[in-house]
Amino acid sequence: MSAPQPQLTRRELYRRERQLKQNSIFSIVFSVMAGVSVLSLLVLTGILPIPFLNGFSAKVEYASPGDIPCPSEETQPLAASGIKVQVLNTTSRSGVARDASEMLKTVGFQVADPSNSSPEYAGSAQIQAGPQSVDAAYTVARFFPSSRVTLTDNTEPGVTVLLGSLYNGALSAEDLQRVQDNHDNLKGPSTCLLVKSTK
Repeated sequence: MSAPQPQLTRRELYRRERQLKQNSIFSIVFSVMAGVSVLSLLVLTGILPIPFLNGFSAKVEYASPGDIPCPSEETQPLAASGIKVQVLNTTSRSGVARDASEMLKTVGFQVADPSNSSPEYAGSAQIQAGPQSVDAAYTVARFFPSSRVTLTDNTEPGVTVLLGSLYNGALSAEDLQRVQDNHDNLKGPSTCLLVKSTK
C-alpha cells in the first residue's frame, strides 16, 4: 500500500502552475525559433525562394533594339489613318511590296512608296518600330500573318515592314475584312519585353 501524497499548500500549487506555464512558453518559443532558423537557412542557401519578395528584388528587363517589344496593356488596335507605314521587299520576287502597300492603303494607313531592301529576311514579315510606335507596329502586324515585331532605336513615329522569303502575299478581301472587324486588345508573344517609357 503506497503512502498518501502530502497535501500541497496554495503557495506550492501556485509555484507548480507557474513552473508548468513557463515550461510551456519556453517550449513554444524554442520551437518557433528553431523553425525560423531552419527557414532562414533554407532561404540563405537558395533552396527555398521567397515569392512575396520577388516583386521587390526582381530586376525589370526592358526591350533593346532587336528585341521583341510588348504592346501597351489593354490597348486595342490603333486607327490606321494615324499610322505611317513603309513596306520593303527583301526578296527577289517583284511586286510583293507594291501589293502589300496597296492592301494597307485600302485599310486607311498612310503608306509610303514601296521599295527594296537587303539582306533578305528569312521569315514572313518583320515589323520594325521605335519605342513610340510599338502599338502602331502591332496594329500593322495583324495584316501580316506570322509576322514578328522588332524594336529599333528610331525616334520618329512610323512603322517599317520587311517582307521576307516566307511571305505569302497580301490578304484576300475576306481575310482583310476579318482583321478589320477584330478589335481585340493587342498582344505580344510570351517572350516579349517591356518598353521603357520615353515620356
